[in-house]
Amino acid sequence: MKILIVDDSETFRQSVVHLLTLRGHEVLEAADGLSGVKMARAHLPDVIVSDIVMSQVDGYAMTAVLRQHSATADIPLVLMTGAADLQGMRKGMTLGADDYIAKPFNMDELIAILNQRVHRRQAMLKEMDRKLSALGKDIHVGLPAGLQTQLDQILQTSRMLASTTPARSAPETAHLAESIHAAARQVERLTVNLFLHAQLALFGTDPEQLKALRQAHFTGAESAVGLQARLQADAAGRSSDLKLKLAPCTVAMAEPHLAKLVAELVANAFQFSPLHTPVNVQCLDDGHNFLLTVADQGPGIPAEKTTQILQSETPRMVQSGTGLGLPIVRRLIELHGGKLVINSEPSKGTTIRVSLPASPPPAVPQQSAPEAQLG
Repeated sequence: MKILIVDDSETFRQSVVHLLTLRGHEVLEAADGLSGVKMARAHLPDVIVSDIVMSQVDGYAMTAVLRQHSATADIPLVLMTGAADLQGMRKGMTLGADDYIAKPFNMDELIAILNQRVHRRQAMLKEMDRKLSALGKDIHVGLPAGLQTQLDQILQTSRMLASTTPARSAPETAHLAESIHAAARQVERLTVNLFLHAQLALFGTDPEQLKALRQAHFTGAESAVGLQARLQADAAGRSSDLKLKLAPCTVAMAEPHLAKLVAELVANAFQFSPLHTPVNVQCLDDGHNFLLTVADQGPGIPAEKTTQILQSETPRMVQSGTGLGLPIVRRLIELHGGKLVINSEPSKGTTIRVSLPASPPPAVPQQSAPEAQLG
């Protein structure tokens, strides 16, 4: 195990380094938080043990800086101090520390904590690798399986259109061209959904991307909701069936992601509800959350499919490349810290409710001094 010890007491630091080295560990040392950050970036230790009260850059500031960079963001970090108190522990954990140990401590206690943190990180990395591997296999299988039907349709219809015998009338030619266009649009949608599904899965494994995702803020969200709802109603040839009730609102989500979410929900409602029945789309801001409701009077969603949509992984849908709209909606909502509720009864329609934060979460206070010194 490669361990970085950060403490401005040379006597204490060398004592801990000596004992850990005797136990077979590779030990690095730094005399203050600034040096600790530099050592961590250069050597990427398995775990960092740092004092809190130090001259120049203290343990809190060092923790904040390490957590701001992807290379060191997930390295387990244990803070130690001779003045263990609840407020100090809470501050350390808020900044990103993984554990806390009070001086004086015995070496067995320290080793037990370090082993636990390193093993937990290794388990998380292993699980991440498993999910990424599964995702790669799903995409590899899903692209040909999900797109093959539509590609066959394009090839067959275009071949018929190109055929000179028998001669084709203008209406027949127009019909074939429309079939090609419809199949091509479906291929486009399936391709976009497959790669968006993969992108969203990867967002969940990158703390910096997830943080950036949740810092988005869109004022006037009702305009995007109304625009996407009208576009989907027009595409379905059911503009008169769309019923809008939109109040001014904001949402902690980028406009393209909100547009995708609304488009998938409304398109799904029109696809699975009868002609001349209403599709109701509402949005409002209750002061804390952006609330969106899409309701139809279709046949409803079977309970088993609702469970499949709400579960954490959707391998069958990825393999087929179809039915990814609602899983993408679910994943977008989860990544933005929101909630998805589906209420559906056979022959009575489906109501989908989305709750998202209206504002981004408060940013962790920046420790600018050490960052400025690091350049």
